[in-house]
Amino acid sequence: MLKLLLDEAVKIAKKLNSKAIVVISNEEIEERIVEGIMVFVAPRSFSMAFDAFSSIEESEYNAKMKLFDRFIKFTHAGEYISTMLYFKGIKEEETIVGVINSESVKGIIVANPEQSKIHKTVVECSERINSKVLKSILNLSLNIAHKGREGRRIGTGFVIGDVQEVMKRSRQLILNPYQGHSEKVRNITEPANWESVMEFAQLDGVFIVDKDGTIVSAGRYLEASVKDLKVREGLGGRHIACAAITRETEAVSVVISESGDVTVYKDGNELIVINTHVF
Repeated sequence: MLKLLLDEAVKIAKKLNSKAIVVISNEEIEERIVEGIMVFVAPRSFSMAFDAFSSIEESEYNAKMKLFDRFIKFTHAGEYISTMLYFKGIKEEETIVGVINSESVKGIIVANPEQSKIHKTVVECSERINSKVLKSILNLSLNIAHKGREGRRIGTGFVIGDVQEVMKRSRQLILNPYQGHSEKVRNITEPANWESVMEFAQLDGVFIVDKDGTIVSAGRYLEASVKDLKVREGLGGRHIACAAITRETEAVSVVISESGDVTVYKDGNELIVINTHVF
């Protein structure tokens, strides 16, 4: 079945001028180029989670509910595919073809990354900060969530933009490790500088980054009011503080939890949560 689905997906991708196909499957398959189209394979962790994911209890199933459940799964897969290829650097305007070969669902979908949650988040935040900066920090966050430091998972946060107001509502916990350094080594859009960021991510506090990507400070403690702030239950102080600072300023926050989730906040609201375990 997987070969049949993939053959048909290649035909569709060629007609749509798509440069990528993403395969979600419990069967083993290698990433490769087929007739000029790159075939990416989702990690097994996602294919297993995809099969387990269901919006309806099995005992409640009827024909209409099964159809609805499949629709939810395909929608979920479309979001996942768009996010996965976003992190791989595929342009958002390119249509993506997805192959689903799971125990519960088999089929082909066509995803429009421009309609995905991650794309809409970047566009919304670009009103205040350089989109290249947010993209770089999201990719860096994925690295931090996956690698941690010396095998140990770490959590940290980035507050981006409206630096003057953010600095008024925060204080330095430790000596600022970036003080006195050139803008070149403080540029967060340069992957060559990420090693130092991952090192300083172990410190208490958060990173303050200007809208163009220059790191202003690390180890900063946020003091914005959290009164009447609405966040998901179970989140720690870092998430609450980073959400609060975006309510009082024009900044955008990106928070990495020790569990591996990456959350983006703007205006005190949660825009997106990315589960990095399945990428």
